[in-house]
Amino acid sequence: MKCWVCDAPAHASCRFCGRFVCKDHANGDMPTFIVMYVGANQTPKGLAVAKVVWCGICEPQPEPILMPELY
Repeated sequence: MKCWVCDAPAHASCRFCGRFVCKDHANGDMPTFIVMYVGANQTPKGLAVAKVVWCGICEPQPEPILMPELY
């Protein structure tokens, strides 16, 4: 695969949109959740990872988007 930005060989894919990027265009300063679940006492919990690969092009939304038609 080639980098979405410069056509150099890609080394990773964006965690948010899937674009492939080279080492020069891979940003590593975005956090994301791997999994969300309900723990003891019905408390929502999430496992987060800091510094995931981000292409810098896509715009992950800061708030969840309601999608009632899927529930």
